[in-house]
Amino acid sequence: MTTFKETFTGTEDRARVLTEVLRHGPAVPGTTLIALVDRATQAVLAVRSLATPVPILDEELYFDDEQRHQLSVALCALAEDVAPTRARTRDGWSKVTGEFITVVCREGLAAITPIEVQFFWAWRYSNHVTAALDGDVYVVTPQGWANLLPEYSGATPALPSSADGLGASPEVQDAERVLADASISLLGPEPGECLLCYVHRMLMEFGCDGRLRFAAHYRDVRAPRATALERRLGRTGGCCDCEIFLNGYDLRPQYGVPDLAESPEEFEDEDDGEQTWPQQLPPCTGVRAGSTQPCRLWWRRLRW
Repeated sequence: MTTFKETFTGTEDRARVLTEVLRHGPAVPGTTLIALVDRATQAVLAVRSLATPVPILDEELYFDDEQRHQLSVALCALAEDVAPTRARTRDGWSKVTGEFITVVCREGLAAITPIEVQFFWAWRYSNHVTAALDGDVYVVTPQGWANLLPEYSGATPALPSSADGLGASPEVQDAERVLADASISLLGPEPGECLLCYVHRMLMEFGCDGRLRFAAHYRDVRAPRATALERRLGRTGGCCDCEIFLNGYDLRPQYGVPDLAESPEEFEDEDDGEQTWPQQLPPCTGVRAGSTQPCRLWWRRLRW
C-alpha cells in the first residue's frame, strides 16, 4: 500500500525552500511565483511567475467563477509546461515526483488572505495531468512569510522593505487586515463547530489531497494540546480528511434520508431501503472549547 509522505516537515524545510524560490525571482510585490519542487530531495527544479490577480468576492465571500476559471486555465498551462506528464504503464500510473508550491509576493501583513486562497481554488480545478501534486500556497511580504495549511510562518525569508524604509502604508495594512478577516471566514472553524463538521465543510469546498490538513488545521487553531489527533484518527482508518468519513465516522441514522436514487419505485415508504446523507448536513450541535471530539451528529463506524 502506498502511503502519503509530506514534502516538508516543519518551518525550517519551508523557509529553506522559500529562500531558494525567491532567489529565482522575480520576488517583487504583485508577482506570484510557481515553483516545481522535487518531493524526495526538496530541490527547486523550476520557477515561473505570473501577475497576482486581485480576487473578486461576492457578498458571501465566494470567488468570482469566471476569474477562478481563468486562473485555473493559466495554472494548468503552466503545470503542463513545467512538469512531465504522468504516464500510464503496465503497473499503473507513473510515480508522482514533484510538488507545485505557490508563493504570493506582496506588501502588507504576512498572513493568509483571499489573495492566496484564490490560488488554492484555482489549483483545485486546474485539471493538469502531470507527475506533480498541487502543493501549498505561501505569502511572502516585508514582514515575513506564512502558508495556507497547516499554519507555519517565519520572519525570514522576507521581501525587501519599501524604498522609503517604512514598509507598507497604514492604508495597505488596514486593507490586509480586512482581507485576513475575510480569510478567517473562508477557512476558519465557526464558533463551537466540532472537528468533523468543520472537516466535512472544508472537504465540500476544497476537496481532499491525501492528508489530514483540515483536521490538523482545526487542531492547531482550536485544540493545540491534542498532539495525538493524527494517531487517534489513523486508528479509525482516517489517514486523510476524506477517510475520516469513509472509514472512521458516519452520520447518525436519524439524520439520514432515504436513498431513492437507484429505483425509487421499489420503496413503498421512506422507511424502506438504504439511507444516505442529506445534501446539506444539519447544523453542528457544538462542542466545548478545546475539544476534538465529534458533536452529536456523528458516531463511530463499526470495524470488523
